[in-house]
Amino acid sequence: MLLTGITANLCAQSTDKSDKAFEAPGNIVFSRRFYIDLGNSNKMIIELTDMTDLNKVENIDSLLQVFLNDIASLKDSLADALTAKRIDYITDAQNRKKIRFQQFQPKGTNLLIDKGETASLKTMQDTINIVGVILNPPKPTTKISLTNPRYFHFAFYLNNISELADYMHGVLAEKIATIQTDVKNKWQHVLGTGSWYLIKDASITADKPAGYIEGTAFDQLTGFVTINVQNYKNYFVPSASVGVKLTIVNRERTYKWEPTILWEPNFLFAKDSSGKLQTYRNDFLTLMYEQGGVKDHNSIKGFSYSTAVSVGYLINRNGDFFEKNSFRLGAGKIQLQKTSIEPGIYFNNFFKGVTPSIKITQAF
Repeated sequence: MLLTGITANLCAQSTDKSDKAFEAPGNIVFSRRFYIDLGNSNKMIIELTDMTDLNKVENIDSLLQVFLNDIASLKDSLADALTAKRIDYITDAQNRKKIRFQQFQPKGTNLLIDKGETASLKTMQDTINIVGVILNPPKPTTKISLTNPRYFHFAFYLNNISELADYMHGVLAEKIATIQTDVKNKWQHVLGTGSWYLIKDASITADKPAGYIEGTAFDQLTGFVTINVQNYKNYFVPSASVGVKLTIVNRERTYKWEPTILWEPNFLFAKDSSGKLQTYRNDFLTLMYEQGGVKDHNSIKGFSYSTAVSVGYLINRNGDFFEKNSFRLGAGKIQLQKTSIEPGIYFNNFFKGVTPSIKITQAF
């Protein structure tokens, strides 16, 4: 493993081909997401490949009118007021359209009693997913693929599909215009949640300020802390790692490179001459380099390593455990969620006193 950097990563992938036929292709990365509260529990979600794509969908009333014209043949199927409906509607670069209609019966009977009168009650919302290609897209403002097409995704969650028409005629266009002009202005965090709202219009919210989707931002520099355990000769050695990591991803967000610098205090325990147990701290300064495929196009998720190498040097020696000029060399890594296992060797000077080690790291 030291020579080849053998690694492994566990992940799960969806195999539902039916759903994928009505989604943007798997190589498309949406970098922005906004939520719009339409009132009365109705909601809209906007997903974009790049922020500039919003300019191409600001004529949303026209887009929705085309959608309503295309589903006109479903009028009779939409008439049942108690069933939950889902419509998936996707248009590709050749202007070919695919429509899927699903209808779900309620589980059991739901009733509303008001002033002695009983009526059936609908308890599930209707869903509309509209996916389309951005034709002749403007120059992107973020680091995205220059070869893949750019897509948009509108999702509507409505008490009844017929209510979609109520939000046309400028209602949604005004929300889009507000996002366009104020996206870079102040966003306020909603305490106790992971949500942010736009100061200009509190009905517009996002998971991150400016609508960024976690893991899809530019290359980034981040700090982190981990706890570790390893063996050194016949000693059990707990340690911590405090470091700074630079993450560089390719435009397609399928591969990344991560150089890292770490301060790693190692703690060893032994009795002194009087028989009292003492703690000895020995500090290593470690340089680490990792690269490999990105999981789910999310640059902050764990990934499958093709290369993982680290070199640590003893910068603070306490006790007689480590020789002067000691090093730790690690190569290869097995990643299990936020836990990793890394084989390595300790040595001093020019590979003198070589001893093997296994290091287990828990990230947060």
